Amino acid sequence: RGVVPISRAASSLAALIKRCRAQQQPVIVTQKGYPTGVIVSIEQFTLLRALADGRELSFSAMGDDEDRESGEDGEDGEDGEDADA
Repeated sequence: RGVVPISRAASSLAALIKRCRAQQQPVIVTQKGYPTGVIVSIEQFTLLRALADGRELSFSAMGDDEDRESGEDGEDGEDGEDADA
């Protein structure tokens, strides 16, 4: 179905890419029976990359919020103590 050995992937790469694009499904490539890679269409790759980039941005934003809540946003004095102390 969506799993092929590396030897077949090497000999029929163009057909596998065409299949990925037509079915919008990834193909898992195995080597010695173990998954070692994935072939996806450029459309799927672009979508996955956009999702990953968005997730990184949201995690980064969450980290900034946590820093503000813990007082680690530069409001401390230069010696590391609170400016109010």
